[in-house]
Amino acid sequence: MRSFTDTIEIDAPAHDVYATLRAVDAYPAWLGHSMVYRGTRVPTAATTATARDADTYVDSTMVGRMRGELIDDIPDHELRFHQAKPSGRIDALIVYGVEDSGGRTRVTRIGQLTTHGMYRAVEPMFVMMAARESRRTMKALKAHVEHPA
Repeated sequence: MRSFTDTIEIDAPAHDVYATLRAVDAYPAWLGHSMVYRGTRVPTAATTATARDADTYVDSTMVGRMRGELIDDIPDHELRFHQAKPSGRIDALIVYGVEDSGGRTRVTRIGQLTTHGMYRAVEPMFVMMAARESRRTMKALKAHVEHPA
């Protein structure tokens, strides 16, 4: 397992930042496509059988689809997402810490990436790309929350 951490200050209340991160179905509105990330899809209400299913999503990436789910959240403070390829060869944990700082918000994003099988040989490249994507995501989050369209 390899990890990387990014921290950014956002000029907005913690609740607004948390709500933006929590609304996975709205990511396509503020997180544009890149070489790595090609979009997020959330199941429709008609296809979600349980409340737990409502916290699932699928990211399209350069390595294929990554199934994701919100596994834990503390309102206005923390969100934990787990993503994995259906094959199990790539596994990721993404944790957002949201800390109020007098009207501003400090967001810390920790990514942990684990590879298995043949992907282990290229894990350093995946980690480098995931870390770059993490920085891009944080900048897009800041721009969206501070200057909503």
